[in-house]
Amino acid sequence: MLNATRKTSFALLALAALVVAGCGAKERTANELRPPAPIQLNASLMPKRISISPTQIGGGPVTLIVSNLTSTEQRITFGANSPSGTSELRIDSQSATIAPNNTATMKADLTEGTYSLSVEGETIPTSLLNVSGERPSAQNDLMLP
Repeated sequence: MLNATRKTSFALLALAALVVAGCGAKERTANELRPPAPIQLNASLMPKRISISPTQIGGGPVTLIVSNLTSTEQRITFGANSPSGTSELRIDSQSATIAPNNTATMKADLTEGTYSLSVEGETIPTSLLNVSGERPSAQNDLMLP
């Protein structure tokens, strides 16, 4: 009798587990595409200019690595030109002070437009980055970081 009660208890427990597991949301959600894979931009601060590579990219997440090759500390600003086409900048990111022969990293999610990389003060001319439409989705790309 005890053996039959145990079997019945286990059967009811298994049936309850199946019923609970079957419960869930009935709504289906859209399978949204992943954002584009992040890319790396490199910039060098030199005594007479700022070099950025590449100078044209598609929109999406980026990591900007800036090397200070000057003999003084520098603070950089990475910003988007205002949509009205004026020379005013909408500041997106500003770095901490970068020591000589050192680097800084900035991350941003860029949309279409022109971006400026500049140094505090008027000693080094501004460098421009052109961003076109968004890069393709990384939906089916494997082994991404």
